[in-house]
Amino acid sequence: MKGIPLIVYAITSLHVGMGRSSGVVDLPIQRDPEGFPIIFSSSFKGALKQFCGQKFNAFNKNGRIDCNKASVCCCLLGGEEESNADVTSIISLSDLYPLLMPIPSLDMGYVYLTSKYLINTIKDLFNAVDYKDGISFLTSLESAERKNKVIVGIDLEVPLVNISQSNMASVLTNLGSIAGKLKEGVAVEDDDGKAVLEMERGIIKYTRNKINYETGTVAEHSLWTEEYIPHGTIFAGIIFFNVPRRNKYCGSDVCNEDCAKEKIKEFLSDEFYMNVGGKESIGKGIIRVKLLF
Repeated sequence: MKGIPLIVYAITSLHVGMGRSSGVVDLPIQRDPEGFPIIFSSSFKGALKQFCGQKFNAFNKNGRIDCNKASVCCCLLGGEEESNADVTSIISLSDLYPLLMPIPSLDMGYVYLTSKYLINTIKDLFNAVDYKDGISFLTSLESAERKNKVIVGIDLEVPLVNISQSNMASVLTNLGSIAGKLKEGVAVEDDDGKAVLEMERGIIKYTRNKINYETGTVAEHSLWTEEYIPHGTIFAGIIFFNVPRRNKYCGSDVCNEDCAKEKIKEFLSDEFYMNVGGKESIGKGIIRVKLLF
């Protein structure tokens, strides 16, 4: 398949939610069937649509994208409020999986953690578009010697491996100040069941309440708990090309691979910042996205 790998770096903590729950946490984050945090493709696509509409100032009175004002949005991501097959999106987005998550560590302060399951899941995505740098980096993590250990939380020992020097390693370590910690090694958990529990130590559980502004006291029945993925978390995914495909907003009869790349470059730069998920008004959900052309 043809497509573009991408890396997402959480600048602030993320709440990409899955609705209200009856469990201990009222507003949990999205998780895959194994229990690992995830950003579902539908959530990421919705965030990209919002970003595209804002960039081109193309929202109509109903808060949807006016394709006549921003044809590139409807070319790439599909038409709004139309059933015509000629406005189907020319790209597909994969789910975003956490490649590396910062976890509290007794002896290192914090350490980036991953697992065999996450490595193999992302490797499958990279294989689909033949992204050799990414495949090589993940293979080196998986096969590295497990000589050293790091304490995750205050009591769990996990193998600590050094990352190999590569283009992919350079990209990851330069995503932000938090990501620089990768130079000290990565905790690679071979037991995926344990990895789910270890990642839970990095998930932020945040209890909030609602204030009666007139009295300055907590409103009755207004306490709730939210989950957040910690800032510094690194996700990986793919933008797949659905080409050749007919879409009247792409400016040609049929959009091919070159057309898709041209439209992506018209909309997105190699690196950009955007919001994903909820709680935007309190500073959550700011991400840095890097396309790996």
